[in-house]
Amino acid sequence: MPGKDYASVIRMLDRNGQPSQREMVWVNAADPAQCWGKVLPHREGRSFMNIPGNAVACCGGMPVAVMERQGNILRVFEEERLEECLQMFVQEYKKGKIFPNLKRIVVKKYPDSAGEALTRAGFFREMQDYVLYR
Repeated sequence: MPGKDYASVIRMLDRNGQPSQREMVWVNAADPAQCWGKVLPHREGRSFMNIPGNAVACCGGMPVAVMERQGNILRVFEEERLEECLQMFVQEYKKGKIFPNLKRIVVKKYPDSAGEALTRAGFFREMQDYVLYR
C-alpha cells in the first residue's frame, strides 16, 4: 500500500531529526531522488527551490547545505558538516556530476564562516568571490 510506504519513509527521515545513516551526497535539487520540497515538506529554515540550477547536499537524507543559482549562493544548514560538504562538492563537480555544463563555479554569497573552508576545499579567492575551475 503506497500510504504505508510514504508514512514509513517520513518516520525514518523525521526521527527527531536524526536519520539512521550519515552518508553525504550532493544531488541536483530537481533530481527525482531528492524528495525535500516535493514529497516531504521542507523543514523550517532549510527550504530551497527544486530547480536544475540548485544542488543540495544531504547527509543521512537531511539537507545540510545548498548551492543555489548555479553555485552563486552557498547556504549552510549544519555548520559542523561544512568542511565535508565542500570537499565532496569539489570532488563531485570535478567529476562532472554537479553542474556538468559549467566550466567554473563562482560563489558570490556565502556565510562568513565558509571562507576558509572554501579555500581548503579547492576554491580560489578572486576579489570577494570564491571560484572553482573544472
